[in-house]
Amino acid sequence: MPLSITIKLAFRALMANKTRSLLSILGIVIGISSVIILMAAGVGAQNFILDTVQSFGSNLVQIMPGTPDEDSLGFSPTLAGITITTLKYEDSIKLKDNPQAPNIADTTATVSSQASVTSAYNEKLTQFFGTTPSYFSIRNTKITTGRLFEAREIDSLARVAILGPEIVAKLFPNTNPINENIKINNLTFKVIGVTESKGIGQLGVNFDDIIYIPITTAQKLLLGIDYVNNVIIAADSDQNTGLAAEQAKIILRNEHHIEAGDKSDFTIMNSKDALETINAITDALAAFLAAIAAISLLVGGIGIMNIMLVSVTERTKEIGLRKAIGAKRSDILAQFITEAIIITLIGGIIGILIGLGVSTAITQLTTLRTAVTPNAIIMATGVSTIFGVVFGFYPANQASKLNPIEALRFQ
Repeated sequence: MPLSITIKLAFRALMANKTRSLLSILGIVIGISSVIILMAAGVGAQNFILDTVQSFGSNLVQIMPGTPDEDSLGFSPTLAGITITTLKYEDSIKLKDNPQAPNIADTTATVSSQASVTSAYNEKLTQFFGTTPSYFSIRNTKITTGRLFEAREIDSLARVAILGPEIVAKLFPNTNPINENIKINNLTFKVIGVTESKGIGQLGVNFDDIIYIPITTAQKLLLGIDYVNNVIIAADSDQNTGLAAEQAKIILRNEHHIEAGDKSDFTIMNSKDALETINAITDALAAFLAAIAAISLLVGGIGIMNIMLVSVTERTKEIGLRKAIGAKRSDILAQFITEAIIITLIGGIIGILIGLGVSTAITQLTTLRTAVTPNAIIMATGVSTIFGVVFGFYPANQASKLNPIEALRFQ
C-alpha cells in the first residue's frame, strides 16, 4: 500500500476517535515538555554555579590552616568550625614577590567574624572581613563609590571600612555613606567605599552583606588574634595555578619548619580543581533531571500502547474486513505504527513549544537563566518518536495477526 494512503487512513482513524487521540497526545506533550523544561533548568543552574565560581577567579589557590583528615575529602577542618591558628598574615606577605614563587602574582589574607554594626540611621548584625587591598583585585570585586584602604592604613590599624551594597541599603537608606561613621562592636569606623554587587559566593557567603576593614585592625582591635582564616594566592595565569600551589606549599613548609615526611599544618585548595569537581557534580545533576523527565516520556509511551491496544479491540471488525478484501499483514502493521508515530510527532511539536514557552517564562520571572539546548530538543523528539514506534509496534503486530474470519465474527 502506498505511504500516502497509509498516512491518510491513519489520520482518518485518529480523527474518528478524537478524545482517545487527544489523551494519547497529551501524555507525549507532558513528557516532552517536562524533558525540555527540566533540562533547561538544569543547564541554567549549572551555568549559574560555574559563573559564580569563575567570577571570583579561576586562577586562585586558597590556603587554610590545619591538615585535612583522610575522610574529609581534602577539605580543611576549619570548614567544620574548628579553630586552628597555624596560618599567619606574615605567611601571605612571604609568598608575595618571592623569588622561589615566580608563578604567584599576588596574595591576600582574611579573617572574619560577625558583629553588631550601627549607623546614625539603623543597626544590623552582619559579617566583617579583615583583609588587604589586594583582596579586591584578586577576588575581582570593584569599588563603585569611594576608594580602597591603603597599605599605610594596614600598618597604622586604621579604622576605615568598605561596605557591601546590602549593608549600605540597611545602614544608610537614601543617604550617601561615604565619610559617614559606623560602629563595629562600639569602635568607630569611617566609611570610605562601597563595593559592587557580587551576590552569593562559595560556601553560601553573601558578598553583598559584608563589611571590609584592614586585616590588622580586625586582628588586633576587634578579635584579639594573631592568625588568619585563610591566605588566597592569585597565579599569573589559569594554566599555572597548579605550579603556584606547589610553590606556595614548598615555601610554607619551610617557613613552618615542617620536616620531610611530616604532614603540612595547612590545606591547599586549587580553584581549578574545584571547578572541575563542580562541573562533574552539575553534569550529574543535569543527567538526573533528564532521567526524571524521561520517566514522563516512558509513561506517555505506555499510554500510547494501552490506547492502541484498545483501538485494536474496537476496530477488530474493520481489520477483519480489510484483510478479507486483500489487505496484507504489512498494510495493517504499517497503519497502526503510522498512527502511533503521528501521535508522538504531534505531541512532540506541541511539547517542544510548551517547553520553550515555560523555560522562557522561568527566565523572565525568576533569577534562574534557563537555556534550551538543541540537544534537549533532539533528545526529546528522538526519544518520543522511538517510543511511538516501540510502543506502537506491539498493538500493531497484534492487529496484523488477526484472523479475518474470526475478526468479522467479533461482537
